[in-house]
This record gives sequence, C-alpha cells and structure tokens, in this order.
Amino acid sequence: MKHLTIEVARGIDLKIIQTDQFKNNMIVFNFTIPSNYQNFAKLALLAELLENASTVYPSEMLVSRKLSEMFGAGYGVTVLRYGNQHTLRIRLTFPQNQYLPNHTDLLAEAFSFLREMIEHPYANGNQFESSYFNVHQTNLVNYLQALPDNREFYSTLQLQKLYYASDLDQGHYLLGTANEVRNQDADHLYTFYKEFLKKAQISVIVAGQIDSEVVRNQLTYFATFSERNADDLSLYIRPQLPMKTREKTEVVPGSQSILNLGYRLPVYFNDRLYLAATIFNQIFGASTRSLLFTNVREKASLAYDIHSSYNSFAGMLSVQAGIDFEKMPQVIQTINLQLTAVVNGDYPDDLLIGVKNSMINQHRSQSDYLTTLVERQYLRQISGISYEDKQWESAVMAVTKRDIAEVAKQVHYEARYVLQSQGGQNETN
Repeated sequence: MKHLTIEVARGIDLKIIQTDQFKNNMIVFNFTIPSNYQNFAKLALLAELLENASTVYPSEMLVSRKLSEMFGAGYGVTVLRYGNQHTLRIRLTFPQNQYLPNHTDLLAEAFSFLREMIEHPYANGNQFESSYFNVHQTNLVNYLQALPDNREFYSTLQLQKLYYASDLDQGHYLLGTANEVRNQDADHLYTFYKEFLKKAQISVIVAGQIDSEVVRNQLTYFATFSERNADDLSLYIRPQLPMKTREKTEVVPGSQSILNLGYRLPVYFNDRLYLAATIFNQIFGASTRSLLFTNVREKASLAYDIHSSYNSFAGMLSVQAGIDFEKMPQVIQTINLQLTAVVNGDYPDDLLIGVKNSMINQHRSQSDYLTTLVERQYLRQISGISYEDKQWESAVMAVTKRDIAEVAKQVHYEARYVLQSQGGQNETN
C-alpha cells in the first residue's frame, strides 16, 4: 500500500491510497466548515439536493441510470459532525478496471460525474429548480417531524440538548429542525451553496488501484477549487458546562420509559488515556459482556436494554436504558455501583482480556473494507494522530486496570433526560 499527499491548492488537500486489496475504487470529497447550528438545516437539505439530481441528470432516475452505466457505481451525499467540524461528504465507489469488460478504466469518467454533481446542481438561473427543491424540502421536514416516533434516538437528541444547555452549536441536531428546513428557500440556499464551495476546506481521498497523474489532472477541471483559508479547524469540543446538573422528564404514551444519563469524560482522541477510555466504555456498558448489561439487565432485571456510548471528540459519556419508570431510582443506583466497581478495579480480569481481544478482532475485520480504510485516513488527517495497526494493537494490550480506573474517576454526572411512558406515570400515581 502506497500513500501520496498532494496540496491541490491552499485549503484543498489530496490523499491517494494506492492498493490492490479491493475490487472497487473510491473517491471521497469532504467539504468542512466550523460547526454552527445556523448551517445545519442548510447542509442537510443540500445533501438531499446534491445526491439526487444535477443539470445533466435532472432526476433520480437519470442519476441511477448513469451509475448503472458505470457498472453499478455507488454514489451518496451525507452530513457528518466530527467534534467542532461540520462536514458535507460526497462519495463515489466504482469497480476497478481489471474486473470490467475490456478492462474499462472508469477513473476519468468518475471524476467527470462528480464534477457535474458538485458544480452543476439542478438549478434554474440562480436558484435550485423549484419543484425539485420543494419535494426534497418536504421529505426532510417529514423525516424531522417523525423523529419522536423513534424514541431511543429522540431521547438521545434530547439528552444532547440538555447536556450542552445553551450551546446550540453542540446541542442542536445535525440535520436541524423541521421549522428550520421549512424556512429555507431555493434562491437563498443556492447562494449559500456557492459561497460554501468557495470557503469550505476540502479533503479529497482517492483509494484503490489508482493512477495518481490522472487524479491530479482531473482535479484541475474543477472550476470551484480555488485557494481558500487553510487555518486549522478546531476539532475537540471543550464545553463550558453549567455548574448545576440538568434534569428533565417528558411524558409520552407507551409502556416503556427511557432513561438517558450524560457524563463529562474529559479524555479526548489524542490524549494519553484515550485507549483506556475506549476500553473503559466497553467494560462499563458498550458491550454485551459489560457490567451494565450483565448486572443491571441480566442479573437485576432492571432494564429491558442498557448501553453506554463514548464520544472522544466531545469528551462525553452517555448511558441509555429502557426501564419501568417506577424502578428508576434503583436503576440509577445500580448504574452508579458499576461505575464504582470500575474505579476500584472490581471486575474479572477475563472481562478486560475479552474486551481487548474483541476490540482487536473488530479492528482487524474492519480493515477488510475500503470504506474503513478511507475513514481511518480522514481521521488521521483531521486529528494529526496516526497509529499503525500493530502499534495500535500493542497499545490496546498495554492498557491496565489502573489506567481504566484513572479514566473512571474522571466521569462526572452532568445531565439526565427521561422519556417517561404514560403507563409508567399511571403506575406511579
């Protein structure tokens, strides 16, 4: 495997990963700006508009037909948040030429397609085509209005909002709200997109059996790829949280309540204890062998389901559990006991060994996917942290119970959001 790094222009970087490990090639464009909640709905709607049509391909059917002509190429646009960075990602996957009739080389055609989709969205004059815009605006509004139906996800979003209190850039949902999407219009969003193309930092990653000269040459055809600000974008979220804990309960119809707990865990992706924090999360609640799953769900039967999550860009730990509302004090007490157990190292050695082995096996298995290769490369770029596989595995195996206890001692309770079922309220009353 060979890596090439090329600065296309100031603020536009190209990374080429030459490998024959996969049957497909992949091109990924990451357009990144600082996280600002006022842009969330705009980029979410833009992702829909850029994915489904362009000037040359003014319908989803024509886009699909073009992808079929490229031997079943896969194309998608999405929005992501890495800490304080807000990214619009455009990705195209297509077969390597050695697996195609007459060894057809799709690389130039792939870039031509992407240039069309990025630089020539389906517009009429200086605005997105109105009927097309209205359809996708309505679709996104409907999706956002239906979020409360997915109670686990909805309660996760509510905990996030509560945890960050008045910090809308972090507490706001990445796709915005239904009202924010509804307030967008075709001409203003088109103007925003043109400015976005000029200002966003761009990372291009191309992976597979790739001719680097063809890639470099194809990028020169992108008219919008001019120099722009190349200052480092802030990545890690180091919030100024309120001194008081925040707690909220919302009553909804249903038979099962959902408890969400938010904790400050100020250990970040590049910190000395990062891997210890990752292992802590697995031992505490992220795996089916964890203390929360074993002791809260299986032994005490206090939760229908329970798990923890750790965000290393935000320094945040969360716990979500499906519970009977009247048992909530007992659930919280039992969760706290599991955290104390980790602080004291009071868990089996074979749990620690099993978690480490599981992490290493998962890391190895994920390496068999081209998407993982590209994602790890992007994380290296935005964080400046690079681990070779063997180095990473050795670092995982070197983590001790003392390291994990040091992490657990830093966990600080900040927020609680409860989605209380109406049935649970009736039973309590």
